[in-house]
Amino acid sequence: MLNKKNNLLGWVCLMAISALSLTQVNSVQSQNRINSPYTMFGPGEVKGNEYFRNLSMGGISQGFRSNRSINYLNPASYTAIDTLSFVFEGTVFSHIYQQQTATQEQTTHYTNLGNLNFAFPVTRRWKVAAGILPWSQVGYRITDFEQDDINGRINYLYEGSGGINQVYMGHAFSIYKGLSAGINISYLFGKAEDRMLASSDSVGFHRTAWTYSDETDGLMLTYGLQWAIPMGETRRITLGASYTGPTQLDITRNRYITRALPGVGGIDTLNVTMGNKGTMEIPQNIAAGVFMRFNNRIAAGLDYQTQEWSSFRTFDTQHGLNDAWQIRSGIVYNPRVETFSGLFTRLEYRAGIRFGQSFLTMADNAGTLQDFSEFGVSFGVGVPLRRSLTGLNLGFEYSRRAADSNDLINENFFRFNIGINIYERWFVRSRFF
Repeated sequence: MLNKKNNLLGWVCLMAISALSLTQVNSVQSQNRINSPYTMFGPGEVKGNEYFRNLSMGGISQGFRSNRSINYLNPASYTAIDTLSFVFEGTVFSHIYQQQTATQEQTTHYTNLGNLNFAFPVTRRWKVAAGILPWSQVGYRITDFEQDDINGRINYLYEGSGGINQVYMGHAFSIYKGLSAGINISYLFGKAEDRMLASSDSVGFHRTAWTYSDETDGLMLTYGLQWAIPMGETRRITLGASYTGPTQLDITRNRYITRALPGVGGIDTLNVTMGNKGTMEIPQNIAAGVFMRFNNRIAAGLDYQTQEWSSFRTFDTQHGLNDAWQIRSGIVYNPRVETFSGLFTRLEYRAGIRFGQSFLTMADNAGTLQDFSEFGVSFGVGVPLRRSLTGLNLGFEYSRRAADSNDLINENFFRFNIGINIYERWFVRSRFF
């Protein structure tokens, strides 16, 4: 029965979506929250392929479906949402980045809003979801120098910030006896800025800055399928797959070259190029997986994902990236599923592992190209509220991105995630006797 409490909670959810969405849109564009030198390559660090609730299960997503969570990586999963329910989901994450070489080490961290999603039924066979999340992030600060016979030591500072956001609307349809199909229509938009500053203590050297600012936007389509096959009273296997086709985003690039005038205190503009039009070509992404529920207490899944980053282009220029792939596996365990049992027996325990190849490839000091591998382990818990399907999700992942050469920077990541799933029965007509 719909009551005042449900209505109040619903309005709070909708207000939170509106307010926090504005925060999310502005945060990627206005602040450098991430610090990784490798975000200067390609589109930056891609975030849009992370299903935050299941990061503690190795990031599996393709066969996973739940009536309490919104799996936006496979839009076919929206059909798991109950016919009379409204689901809201939000996540906050804190990331620690540790960069290492053979002789040096650096650690940075940042905290930010992860994603905001909601889903609801339109009919018994048609479910809708929508949300906002970061798709990619750029953030780095690198210093270097060289010795010049005329100007002495010349110092270089390289900086980057910004990224691309993703707003999506998804539709899913129950087709026939456990078979579901879905589509996400995503609008990608954002701004990234790269800057190089050259300076020297030499009297005759003019402090010079090169700034490139790219504003990006366009549509991305993701298609999904899931087939849930019953294998007994409590046993079920779900096969899933998703496909994101090649995507072309529009880029508007502005370029500025300025220098400081010694003794005057002003800035001299050497060159300005405004409104240079181009495109960013994002390659197709293919993923498939299986999720097996053995009984009411234990389930596990396995995913494979690949993306042809070697064909990534901006302004018709290839970036020399690798084709990337990932294998992910995860498990979830509920000691007891009864609503009124003790807290620790009602917790949902999760664990997972993933490994694969990053799109990064770089030459070491000997000129040999080195591929970067990725490896991660994760675990977490789901904490349900008593007498409710609403819950809190806590997750942690340690991952490493590394090459075989000691000449290159290797990275360790420590990711902490806190998310909430609000599940409410909204679409019930009140009846009084």
